[in-house]
Amino acid sequence: MKPLEFISVKFSIGLLLGISCGWLFPIPQELAILLSTICLVVTSLFFLFENYRKGIYFGFATFLSFISLGIVAITLAQPKLSAHHYSRDYNQDNGFWILELREVLKPTNFNRRYIFQVHALNDSARSGLILGSIQKEDKISDLKVDNHLMYYGKVHPISPPLNPYQFAYDSYMESKGVYDQIYLNPENSIQLNTTGKSLKGWAAQLQLHIKKELSSTPLGVKEQGVLRAILLGQRNDLDPEVYRSYKDAGAVHILAVSGLHIGILLLIIRFFLKPLMSSHFGRSTSMIVTLLILWVYALFTGVSPSVVRAVAMFSFITYALYLNRPTSAINILALSFLAILLIQPKFLFQVGFQLSYAAVFTIGWIYPLLIRFWRPRNRFIKRLWKLFAVSLSAQLGVLPLCLYYFHQFPGAFLVSSMLIIPFLGILLGLGILLVLLASLKSLPDSLALVYNQMIRTMNELIGYIASQENFIIRQIPMDRPGLVLLSVIIILLVLSLQKKKFVYLCFLGVSIAGFQVWNLYLLHQNRQKNEVMILHQVASTAILYQNGDVLYAMTNDSMKIKTLVENFELNRRIQSTKSIPVPNSFYLGQDQWILLDSSGVLPPVLKNIKGLILTQSPRIHLGRILEQSCPDRIIADGSNYADDIRRWRRSCQIYGIPFYSTAEMGALSLGQM
Repeated sequence: MKPLEFISVKFSIGLLLGISCGWLFPIPQELAILLSTICLVVTSLFFLFENYRKGIYFGFATFLSFISLGIVAITLAQPKLSAHHYSRDYNQDNGFWILELREVLKPTNFNRRYIFQVHALNDSARSGLILGSIQKEDKISDLKVDNHLMYYGKVHPISPPLNPYQFAYDSYMESKGVYDQIYLNPENSIQLNTTGKSLKGWAAQLQLHIKKELSSTPLGVKEQGVLRAILLGQRNDLDPEVYRSYKDAGAVHILAVSGLHIGILLLIIRFFLKPLMSSHFGRSTSMIVTLLILWVYALFTGVSPSVVRAVAMFSFITYALYLNRPTSAINILALSFLAILLIQPKFLFQVGFQLSYAAVFTIGWIYPLLIRFWRPRNRFIKRLWKLFAVSLSAQLGVLPLCLYYFHQFPGAFLVSSMLIIPFLGILLGLGILLVLLASLKSLPDSLALVYNQMIRTMNELIGYIASQENFIIRQIPMDRPGLVLLSVIIILLVLSLQKKKFVYLCFLGVSIAGFQVWNLYLLHQNRQKNEVMILHQVASTAILYQNGDVLYAMTNDSMKIKTLVENFELNRRIQSTKSIPVPNSFYLGQDQWILLDSSGVLPPVLKNIKGLILTQSPRIHLGRILEQSCPDRIIADGSNYADDIRRWRRSCQIYGIPFYSTAEMGALSLGQM
């Protein structure tokens, strides 16, 4: 059957549209509920009259109802719209906050990061989530989930990216319902007594216990990191080089507990419960036990969103297997999609959710077509072909998203998948046994050494595949219109192969042409650019000059701005980049710009300049310079000390000259050169 022939798929599309509209164009909760109520009432009226029930009006009204439900779901999921959210009466003054730790995030090079639940503000009950940061050198004991803190101070908005094309951490946290952050230290926070534990608290404690017990086994550090990733979904201790190898080999999905892992676990459970099927209540008992094990495993892995999504999806599959009714995987997938997004609509904006459902959807749609395309008689070749078909189907589904988010394509993904996935069931099953025995302090060293060698062999194999640079295509530019067009091309390509209709081929050709035209348009637009941009880089000066498809990176430390330059190259479709030292001055048209560095040496002529760029905290008397030259603008980049920036701002205010600091307002484009 075609996907759109399922009612659940149509409803899922309506819900998806509603959530997207509600996110892009937020409206008050009351208005959202009113619109949804009107749609549901109209739909009910059409349903009551049999003449309309089978017509297009009832179908259209039902579709609109699911759109309105999506709007209501995402509106109610916006914490700021709640009457009890702390932002409703917070006036930016110092306050007493009672916080509860809900999630431990991956630390950065300088900070430990946490997500806190707000319980009270100045003795008033409040709700909401806040990001907390603690500098690694601060001597605050390691916090655990469910710990309570009293914090005195302000909250600060999460900073947007200060340079073009950087990862927007503020938008990412907003999709989680987190808008502000606090900076904790021993002077402004006190840890309170914790009473009771939540489900997440028990899960976190269990994971810490497992980590401690595994550290006392013969398993290597890298191997422990991989084991905890594929079994517990914890990648905080994963070696960066190992992660990079899996990413380049197209096997990074193995390191995240997702639908693949839960599907394999379901097969293992059904294998061991097969004897129950012959008893009187065997089918019911098997279903209940299977669901219980799956959700216990979700708790075992820390109740992370990715695992909960996967377990919810396979719970629907388990129920479908219990009913023993012929149905499609796409229908089950759509039902789980509806259920999850009605409860947690913000999952739609998480990369893991998008990749999981795109992969499973295309497996359910494309895999049967590939299997019917060729039916080998040899048993070994048949299994190999099925594995190839599954990997190809999944990769086609996630291809547009991978190009959009990661901008690279691992050409060896089929090889890595076909070599690793057949043995992933053994790794998971043996890994669960190993963790259980380690937790009970009964793990034989011989078993640990065998498993350690298995993980090491897998890492070496993945490392070898990843080292074949010719199979990895990097720096692939992809924006949102390109994402949509490429997705349409893949859908029309599959439809053309499924039903060889001329109309599909025509639309496919138009889509391919549209994709090419869009990319040529962007290439043409970028080749017309002639722009100078001052980047923000801590303790360094970085100025980019784009002249068509050639980029000049003006810096004295190219390694510090390597990532910033690569992001710029990717999004501006730069063909060539040249590094040159930071100049003392340059011209934008007829306007001269002067750079003053730590030497504080002024150029011989300092009259009628357009702007002055201060770098490396020069020892100067800015007031005298302003009196002599009177530049139109003063700019301080990220290489200056904060105290100097504050002093220069006061001087500019006195003389009425605009002052710009990249540390506060981000990178600055100086316009055409």
